[in-house]
Amino acid sequence: MVIRTWNEPNQSPGFRARMTYSDSPASGPKTIYTVDPDEVVNAVRRWLHTQTEAPHQP
Repeated sequence: MVIRTWNEPNQSPGFRARMTYSDSPASGPKTIYTVDPDEVVNAVRRWLHTQTEAPHQP
């Protein structure tokens, strides 16, 4: 998972985030954009949950 955050001046809210991730090595990347810091935390939790499940078979 790669998370990029930045601030957009003169915007409300100014917070911006882009998260790029994949659920397994075989799947293609997915991207999420949000203006909500809590959504970043929730997305990381969901992604971590997929990483702690049974190991992926090659």
